[in-house]
Amino acid sequence: MTSIKVRLGKAIRRLRAVAGYSQEKFAAEAEINRGYMGEIERGEVNLSIENIEKIADALDMTVGELMTEVDKEA
Repeated sequence: MTSIKVRLGKAIRRLRAVAGYSQEKFAAEAEINRGYMGEIERGEVNLSIENIEKIADALDMTVGELMTEVDKEA
């Protein structure tokens, strides 16, 4: 089974693209460093719940909805 970090990163990348954001613009919207956003999307880092919430907010969804999207990456 793919790790949750990788599945979360894939879900964020997919949702960001669907929303029409470049990685740079999305990182700014979520108030997260662009380089760190790249690491998130590649599944290289453990995210704090605060950063998960920032990302969900930038995607105009709840943390629960974001986690449901993560399950779709399994």
